[in-house]
Amino acid sequence: MPLPDPVPLTVITGFLGAGKTTYLNQLIRQGLPRDSLIVVNDFGDINIDAELIDYRDDRILRLGNGCICCTLGGTLAEQLAQALRMEQRPGAIYIEASGVAEPARIADIARVSRQLKLNSVVCLVDASQTSLHARNRYTGDVWRAQITASDQLIINRLPAVDTAEYAQVLAALRDLNGWAMRALNDSLPSPSAIARPVPAADHLRPMAAAANENSWCSVSLKYAAAIDATRLEQLLREYADVVLRAKGILDRLDRNGPQVLQLSGRSIRWLAATRAMAGNYLVCIGIRCARFDELTAGLMQLERNQSPPA
Repeated sequence: MPLPDPVPLTVITGFLGAGKTTYLNQLIRQGLPRDSLIVVNDFGDINIDAELIDYRDDRILRLGNGCICCTLGGTLAEQLAQALRMEQRPGAIYIEASGVAEPARIADIARVSRQLKLNSVVCLVDASQTSLHARNRYTGDVWRAQITASDQLIINRLPAVDTAEYAQVLAALRDLNGWAMRALNDSLPSPSAIARPVPAADHLRPMAAAANENSWCSVSLKYAAAIDATRLEQLLREYADVVLRAKGILDRLDRNGPQVLQLSGRSIRWLAATRAMAGNYLVCIGIRCARFDELTAGLMQLERNQSPPA
């Protein structure tokens, strides 16, 4: 009996807070192939990203607690093998990798499988964080690995055109993977204009060797009652030096209905939940150190040290 046609696999990568879930929701609104399967991995015990995807729950596969790129024989490969045996075989598979995953290892699963065909590796890049990640000893290696392993770069939050910062960002990304550059706002040069890589500016060159993934940690909290949003924001800003990402679906003392919290870079945003979402929880990802432990202790106190709502 001949094997069915291989299922196209798309890997969506990008560092924490780069816009992967937003991009995936955009693809869903445009229309995915019939019976597509979405695989969502999150660095943390609570998979908040899966809750933010506007897609059929029975076609979302949730993988939690860390990186799905460690081995070809690990959890991801096993879950994909099961998915390919589903009665409704997926028309396509989209993997939203965790923000600290290395996409080359995920793509290798498709390359060695006769039932999968690698369609694309798409990397979302937060341009506003380019200088930080290029020099950061904790995040730099993974950030570069995600960019260089991709065949499409979609760049968010670009600086204003004709500024020095804009030119520096483009130079750094061209140096890493110029052929793959794209932009959501079509403000980048045409592919022919980026054929020759330009060396990165000196201030964007990497520092000493980056720390490995054991330098990161996460805390996942589920609250029994509404929390003080002002105090939460104060904590996240006070410990901004050790927080890489924070996200949550939370009940606030000063709002009705669940609110979606997003901290990316130094920006904190609250949005009303667009659909019914269960839970009252928060995930913070950061650098493993005593200050992150202090932040965790403060987050655990949010319910206990608050005044009742007026």
